[in-house]
This record gives sequence, C-alpha cells and structure tokens, in this order.
Amino acid sequence: MLGLGYAIELLTEFQQGSAPGQELLEAAFDDEGMCGLAKCFVKQSIEAGAPCVSMTLQWSDFDAKDDFEIIYHAGRVRKLKALVDSLSPCIVFFLQRRDILSQGISHFLANQSGYYHSTSPQERRSQRASVRYDRAEIERYSVYTERCYAEWNNLFALAGITPEILWYENFVESPGHHFSNLAERIAGRTFKPEIISAASAFCSKVSDETDIAFRTRYLAGE
Repeated sequence: MLGLGYAIELLTEFQQGSAPGQELLEAAFDDEGMCGLAKCFVKQSIEAGAPCVSMTLQWSDFDAKDDFEIIYHAGRVRKLKALVDSLSPCIVFFLQRRDILSQGISHFLANQSGYYHSTSPQERRSQRASVRYDRAEIERYSVYTERCYAEWNNLFALAGITPEILWYENFVESPGHHFSNLAERIAGRTFKPEIISAASAFCSKVSDETDIAFRTRYLAGE
C-alpha cells in the first residue's frame, strides 16, 4: 500500500499454489531451487514497477516442526542464506513483541478461532470473542513465543545473518513515525502521516476486550 514493493507472504502462497505468477515461480524453483524462486520474484516485481522487493518469512516456510528439532539441519540454513543472497543487497528485519504474555494470548485466541488478521472472514471474529479462558494454554503459547524468538535468533546466527529488530509496540504507539522511517530505510522514500493512515484504512485492530479480560485474569492468578 505504501509503494515499497510486492510485500506478500510469497513462500506460503507458493506452497499453496496460489502465488502471483505461480507457474513461472514453479519453473524457476525447479531449475534453481529457492534461489531461482527468489530471483524470479524479484524480476516480476521490478517489471511491475515496484521500487524494491520484500518477502515475508514465517517459521512454516522452513518446514519446521513445533518442537524445532529440525531447525539445526544444515538445509534450513542453506535455504535462508539462498533467499538472502538472492535478494542481496537486502535488509533482514525481525519483528518481535516485548509483551510476551499479550502475544501468547493473541496466538491462543487466533488458533482457537481462526481469526488471525482483520481481513479474515468476519464470522471468525465472533468466534474469537466466544473462546473460553484457559490459563494453561495461554502459558503454553507464551512459552512458545519466547522459544520462537530464540530459535529464529539461532537460525540467523547459524546463517551468519544479523537482523534489524522491529518492535511491534513501537509501530502501535507511533505508526506514522515508525512506518515513515521504515520506508526511508528500505526505499529512500518518505511519506506524510496522512498517507500512512490512508494506506491502513482497510485494516482494523484484531485485539479487543477479550484480550484485556484474559490478561487481567491471568495476572490475577486465575
């Protein structure tokens, strides 16, 4: 929306067979693996007029199990390095949240309801509001969040990559300032706050009184 590039969950959509230019990406992947896929994506984005290219990586993109057992396999390191090298010169950003408990609650509610983003079907939002409080599950997801951060850092270290940390709370507290700085950092472009606000108009906040209530009950020891 800010004209920074074709920022989509490319690898997830590619695995699902629904990425833009899927056939071209598949051919490139068959020829050169992950490196070929990334190069093809870059070429498509530049031809479409994007000033830069961005890709979102998720844990599932590395075919990792919940217990993280296979993250130390050299193949996962090679896959990450191939992506970064194919996009070079590039910046690797690592989005984290300081409030681990709130992230654990958010993750728990999302998994129970299927409501992950504000663009998800709205009937799932009502399902999110009807999720029952479960202290043990909130603790499990909070520990999972901490472990995810640790294992991503392990992966970066093994691949010889030093990511720049983006803090979720900073963007919530001052979205105009931080998104503008990010745009300038990535593409050398600046945006007025009203443009950033307009770009996010189609989205809405996912967390609500359910998150607050669960957090209150958890901190009260319930």
